[in-house]
Amino acid sequence: MIISTVGSHSALQILHGAKQEGLRTKVYCLKGKESLYRRYLVTKNIVSLDSYEDLLDVKPESDEIFIPHGTIIATLDEKALEIPIPIFGNRKGLLWEMKREKNLQLLQDAAIRTPKSMDYENINQPSIVKFPGAKGGEGYFLCSSKEEFERKISNLLNLGKISKKDVAEAQIQEYIVGVTMYPHYFYSIIYDRVEMLGIDRRYETNVDALGRISQEKMNINPSYKVVGNQPLIIRESLLPEILDYGDRLLESSKRLFSPGLIGPYCIELALTAEEMVAFEFTSRIVAGTSLYISGSPYSNFLFNEEMSMARRIAREIKMAMGQRRLEEFLT
Repeated sequence: MIISTVGSHSALQILHGAKQEGLRTKVYCLKGKESLYRRYLVTKNIVSLDSYEDLLDVKPESDEIFIPHGTIIATLDEKALEIPIPIFGNRKGLLWEMKREKNLQLLQDAAIRTPKSMDYENINQPSIVKFPGAKGGEGYFLCSSKEEFERKISNLLNLGKISKKDVAEAQIQEYIVGVTMYPHYFYSIIYDRVEMLGIDRRYETNVDALGRISQEKMNINPSYKVVGNQPLIIRESLLPEILDYGDRLLESSKRLFSPGLIGPYCIELALTAEEMVAFEFTSRIVAGTSLYISGSPYSNFLFNEEMSMARRIAREIKMAMGQRRLEEFLT
């Protein structure tokens, strides 16, 4: 069995986890990026691409399984669903993740608190504007009025950082003042259970550096582009609600895009002193899981061995093969 992925995002972890479970590996990467995967010895099978769209024309090997991650969503959008390699997970979940309205619909169907949404003409409180795709927060901005929204949108358009299509699909939500955190879930068909394997926080530039300077004296627009991730262990009293959110999202996914989420997913949360608010979900492995190549305390509680998210994916695939049930996990 060959585990393949795109050379970006969490590819090092994905390939390393597959090797830990004794599976062969393969990476598709843009020309000029091959040396990274040779340097870390995670695969000898490197396929060079001129562009990510070349993925749509590859000829998969007969025993190849593809692990999707955020790069294919950010670069291919809905074309990501056309990749001709069997995917571990539910392709429908990728579509529900990409489309802001569907993303919000799934969270609301699960009765999970989400930020209030609004159109730009009715902005009357601190709000965050988000653009489609898994671009790591690039282009996001805060505003408190229609006029401020229009001014910042015009500036981003003039700089070429967003398109008119991005503006049309922008999502405007109330800004939740709270601690952000991203729990990493895995739904195992083999065990029929949701496993929470770790939690991270994202380090965003330059918004996470603004606290080091006096903002009163400097006119700096905050940027929410993610540049890294930080590990997080939360108070144990909060774990039941986080686990409940993961369970509820899974059950809603089964109703809305059967058979529902398979394998890794994530809910992006903000915690205030009073409540836990979800502003997005992802239907595949997230980059923050790469913090836990040797496992997290939460994965150790479950497995008592080193268990990254990538290794968990590979372990599930191996067990599915052993039980002759692999078709249940692939789309």
